[in-house]
Amino acid sequence: MAKYTVIKEDIKRRLINGEWTEGYRLPSSREFAQYYESSVNTIEKAIKELAEEGWLIRDTRRGTFLNKAKEAVTSGSRLIAAFVFGIDNPIWATALRGVEDVLFLRGYQLLSSSDDRNLKKLESLVRGAVERKVEGVILSPFMSQGHEDINNRIFSMLESNGIKNVSLDRAVHNTSIPYVTSDNITGAYNLTKLLIANGHRRILFIKNSNISTVNERLFGFKQAFIDSELEYSDEFEVFISTKYEDFTDEFDAYCDVLGKKMKEMRFTAVFTANDQIAEAAIRSFQNLNYRIPEDVSLVTYDAENLNRRIHLNVTGVTQPFYEMGQCAAKLLLNMIDDHENQSFYGQVCNSKMYIGKSIRLIVT
Repeated sequence: MAKYTVIKEDIKRRLINGEWTEGYRLPSSREFAQYYESSVNTIEKAIKELAEEGWLIRDTRRGTFLNKAKEAVTSGSRLIAAFVFGIDNPIWATALRGVEDVLFLRGYQLLSSSDDRNLKKLESLVRGAVERKVEGVILSPFMSQGHEDINNRIFSMLESNGIKNVSLDRAVHNTSIPYVTSDNITGAYNLTKLLIANGHRRILFIKNSNISTVNERLFGFKQAFIDSELEYSDEFEVFISTKYEDFTDEFDAYCDVLGKKMKEMRFTAVFTANDQIAEAAIRSFQNLNYRIPEDVSLVTYDAENLNRRIHLNVTGVTQPFYEMGQCAAKLLLNMIDDHENQSFYGQVCNSKMYIGKSIRLIVT
């Protein structure tokens, strides 16, 4: 971000927070330059844009002042709410930090809560946010089958109260709710191509839900086989359904089912759709006396989170949750400012591949 933009946003934040009131002259460009340790020309560029946007009024004789009309427009609650599955999870904590860093520059405060995988709690949290007159909401909707009614009530509640909302990490089908996610198709494609390049032909793709992000990863997985001119079989897809996306309460049962399926199948590598499924796969490998990577190779989404938790060195994709949080906040603020643009309906952030030591080269 250019230095003048950083300075501009900080001055705007100070304006919103009431540091300068109507009739109070702002510091001169030279005084601002000393404060921000910058040049007068950089300050002038920031001040000029703030004046063009209606935040400031410049008088060649009297100086620069807050535009009272703009102050009235910005007299809302200055509150944004964000609800995620678990604040104690480093992934979601990182996303919230990205959200908060953007909101801070615009003078907004963030109300963040964990719904603890409880839809009734989420509905209660959203109702509380509405009562506090938040101007926008960022949430990661539950997408498991059977939860559509409560989701629809939540979306209707926000819409009827004129509250803008953005979906983080997944798209909500059959709605026009804007969303921010990562490049799931490309990430899964590249990860699968890496396995193929190392000689793997029988690769299991393991998932526990049909949410948009998982299906995008499955699409990338399939496409890698097609582009490599390899035979693809539906047997490669292992779908073990769980009640919730986060299946902590069902973990042991999931491992048992997964282990039984693995015992019946021929494969040299496993691609898990997320880090929790990877942890279940590792437990199943241990029960079957399979070693990584000597007996089976493993790759996963959210590898960094998995490796941090269980101290392994698994190859996989790491999603840019901080950047995703930033994008969600910027998109929401644009909507609040009535700068909506259909090109922003879905924003995709680029993920990164981490190369660990969980893939074995197969020589044919």
